[in-house]
Amino acid sequence: MSKENYGFTGKTLRINLTSKEIKVEDNTKYFKEWLTSSGYAAKIVYDEIKEWVTPFDPANKIIFSAGVLIGTVAPGACKMNISTIGPMTGGWATGSSDSYVAMELKHAGYDAVIVEGRSHFPCYLWITDEKVEIKDATALWGKTTWDTLDAIREELNDNKLHIVSIGPAGENLVRGASVIQDRNRGFGRCGTGAVMGSKNLKALVCKGKSPIKVANGDKFMKKAMELRNRILNASNTDKFSKYSTLGIFQKKQDMGAIPYKNCQESVFPEDTDVSMDPAPIVDKYTVAKQNFPGCPIGCGRHMEITDGPYKGLVTEGNHWEPFGTIVARCGCKEPTFMVKVSAYCNELGVDFNLAGGAIAWAMECYQRGILTKEDTDGMALEWGDEPVILEMIRKISYREGFGNILAEGCKRASDIIGRNSSYYAIHIKGQDLYECLRGSNAWALGAIVSTRGGGHTTGTCGFEQMLSVDNEKAYKILGVRNVDDPLTYEGKAEITYLYEILHRINNCTGICHQNTIYNNLDYIDIPDIAELLTYATGIELSAQDLRDIAMRQLNLEKAINARFTDFSRKDDMPTLRDQTEPMRKGKMDGWKLDMDKYNKMLDEYYTIHDWDKETAYPTRRILEKYGLDYVADELERIGKIGKE
Repeated sequence: MSKENYGFTGKTLRINLTSKEIKVEDNTKYFKEWLTSSGYAAKIVYDEIKEWVTPFDPANKIIFSAGVLIGTVAPGACKMNISTIGPMTGGWATGSSDSYVAMELKHAGYDAVIVEGRSHFPCYLWITDEKVEIKDATALWGKTTWDTLDAIREELNDNKLHIVSIGPAGENLVRGASVIQDRNRGFGRCGTGAVMGSKNLKALVCKGKSPIKVANGDKFMKKAMELRNRILNASNTDKFSKYSTLGIFQKKQDMGAIPYKNCQESVFPEDTDVSMDPAPIVDKYTVAKQNFPGCPIGCGRHMEITDGPYKGLVTEGNHWEPFGTIVARCGCKEPTFMVKVSAYCNELGVDFNLAGGAIAWAMECYQRGILTKEDTDGMALEWGDEPVILEMIRKISYREGFGNILAEGCKRASDIIGRNSSYYAIHIKGQDLYECLRGSNAWALGAIVSTRGGGHTTGTCGFEQMLSVDNEKAYKILGVRNVDDPLTYEGKAEITYLYEILHRINNCTGICHQNTIYNNLDYIDIPDIAELLTYATGIELSAQDLRDIAMRQLNLEKAINARFTDFSRKDDMPTLRDQTEPMRKGKMDGWKLDMDKYNKMLDEYYTIHDWDKETAYPTRRILEKYGLDYVADELERIGKIGKE
């Protein structure tokens, strides 16, 4: 490898907040096996964090990283990654967000920042290509993410600065606290914001001007433009650009993928199924488009609500998550509430999924008489009561009263309350889950087996709940059938395996999933990414090399969970509601998950990965295949190696 790196900088900042020591390390040796970003972070987490460390322990580490293609013109290369041991599951925690900070970090000369220890006072990190500072953030502590952005821009005398920061939820160690990019893009799930809060770290601020070089500029530009044009000319791009993931409302409504009233029903009721369509809200209140560097789609939008109960709200428009996990989950009927609740959660720095999951659990418990006003600070938790939902989000963020219980997430909240309330806690591995699992088997499997806890961005096939897809075209590209049939169990294990690979490659490079075949089969595929990486770095990488890197990372994620949690096959199961209840309302009314077929599908999934079907642990054979012999030795030592 040449002394000069292309695409990635080859440099990592290591910052110890306790000792205030700042070091620059060479990460070049990790590239061919781990790429950058989430792959590199998984390696650091496994190798450096001892098994006795808990999420809020000063010995935990949190890694901020920018993928190898960030800062280039690669289409969709705009995602920053944060990884750690997280408080929601106690194991592998990782999240990505659209981010200007990622590009600025690369321009400052670094691929990643490893933060360890705990500061004795509130602080933030100020990183440029000239210096790195640990700055006092005492005056910022207690501020929302929005006010923090304004205050740092004023302090550093630069109104164009971009930051990632935590709000009151992170400071108060709410288990599902998010890290927020500027004002409105979040590193959701997993509670990475709470880990920042435990370290007294308020924000990361970056600005740089060093160029990011590619090894073969002509070939790289040609390939990047080819892919950009492919995306721009593909079917559905215009619709996705305008509505983003909100454009999938009608398909989710048709197939019964709406988690209405804590997943009791699977569609909005007939009297609201038209009024709750987000598209007219986007049409009416959008004032400008919003984009991130390199993205040809541009699915963001600035909005101003000019009438109704939230008149005067000016913010970036939301995507599907707050609509599904809060508006639908809590049975709301005001369509503009999705914009309000998204902005409010981002301002306070709390994850949509924790807020929606915990509040919807509490509302169903209230509905069933398990909770009363004596438990809920005197508030009636009625479905769709928007002022109560907003107040509960505030209470969660500040850990006030009943909010202190909900701040633990629905799983722990149900453990605290007891009273047979656990049935109504919709979670996977302790992570609040918004996804509907019934009626969509590849989507369900990918969300359930996710190593970071339930979620659709580490292994689900987007087609089942997002777009219609031509089965023959899918077979030609993916090599599997039944992509267009959400109810069959056949082939879904293989589909999940393929998308686990794609998602990890995307996260390692910084490419947004929505610019790839996750979203549309005409978009970027793994061989395309291999070409981009080869031209960008000058290091020959094939599509198979990338698949191996992704599987190496997935197996290490499994090993991280084996070290820090007791996760096994029992945790790769649907929620109790999904296992026992048929779907209610809509076209899928009466359809029920067949657990015998689900378990056979899960067996197939484990077999494809060469994991033990009884325990879900990786086998020595698969770990050694990917050069993880030392990992196999440790898993054997702690009794968590899979049988071959």
